[in-house]
Amino acid sequence: MSSPINLPLSPSALTGLLATFPWLLLGVFSAGAAIESSLLLLAFLPPIGLLGWRSLEKHGRLRGSGAVTALQADDSGVLCQLRDGRAIRCQVDSSSSIGPSFVILKLQPEGTTSHRMMVLITGSIGPFRANVPDQDFRRLRMWLRINQPSRAH
Repeated sequence: MSSPINLPLSPSALTGLLATFPWLLLGVFSAGAAIESSLLLLAFLPPIGLLGWRSLEKHGRLRGSGAVTALQADDSGVLCQLRDGRAIRCQVDSSSSIGPSFVILKLQPEGTTSHRMMVLITGSIGPFRANVPDQDFRRLRMWLRINQPSRAH
């Protein structure tokens, strides 16, 4: 049995940028498609911008009721502390990704089958600071690799 890993998340510009990147790509594609085919496709830009803004707020600035502000990983799974004060016990989904400077945790709350949560965790990359303490970030990556071999890759 290992000791629990307490991971407080802090707001991060890099994490917000990573969260909005897919929406930015979709907006550029939509604008390009509108120029090539139909200007009606420009109607998709405001909703895409709104969804990108919500991703920035939730993952980068840690605002909104569903934003994860802290994690506690132990042998029984991951406990997510939300901004609105709720704590949700989750299991790490097999589609989570672990990299040298980032972790994309996809979490399945216990007792549900349809709702999934995503948490973006970044280490220090160049001028961007990490959104978690470096030592705890390394411990979490090791915990995911060692204790959850069939669930995270």
